[in-house]
Amino acid sequence: QTCLIHFIKRISRMLLKVPKYVLITQPCRSLVKKPKGLLSKVASSSKALKDDRGPPYTHFVQIGDPVLRERCSPVPKEEINTKEIQAILQHMIYTLERYDGVGISAPQIGVPLQIIAIQFTRQQLDTWSDKIREERKMEEIPRQIFINPSISVLDNSQITEREGCCSLHGLSCRVSRFATIKLKALDHTGDEVELTASNWTSRIIQHEMDHLNGTLISDKMEPASLSM
Repeated sequence: QTCLIHFIKRISRMLLKVPKYVLITQPCRSLVKKPKGLLSKVASSSKALKDDRGPPYTHFVQIGDPVLRERCSPVPKEEINTKEIQAILQHMIYTLERYDGVGISAPQIGVPLQIIAIQFTRQQLDTWSDKIREERKMEEIPRQIFINPSISVLDNSQITEREGCCSLHGLSCRVSRFATIKLKALDHTGDEVELTASNWTSRIIQHEMDHLNGTLISDKMEPASLSM
């Protein structure tokens, strides 16, 4: 009932206040504190990362928030370089770095648009043992933003590993992913990009792509594998 009331409030704000995109920010919300709304007025650049009225947030929304179950809308190519979309990208990167994540999707900061970002820094790579890095074929991934991404499967063999998610804070489970994929998308400037990814990199991309379809790791996990 609480989630339904919360969802109705969000839709009301969307219909009454905002015809377009979400551009409100905030610096220090708790992981357990509920977002105030899905849509709000466009924030001026002087208020970037300082507003506390609504999304895009600077934290990861958590399981139970309706935005994580939405099928995200594509971003019109001609609008990628607008201040609205660029502000959303800025919030995503800020949040990704703030929580030292390896991937983020726009709905995870409260914005149901088809945008993801990935990274696997040298520092993150070094937190894993040599054995694990070799077994999972981990590699350093430069930070990349993908808008309106789509993937095709190049190797449909399944690899099952344990995954976590910043929107299921403190939890992980075993999830099967395709071994190799090809991703096509637009970058942060609107240019077309392609990427072939395998193993751990492929897993990160598929994880973030699931978010754009309202899917969480708990929906795809191996039975009884969820743990703290």
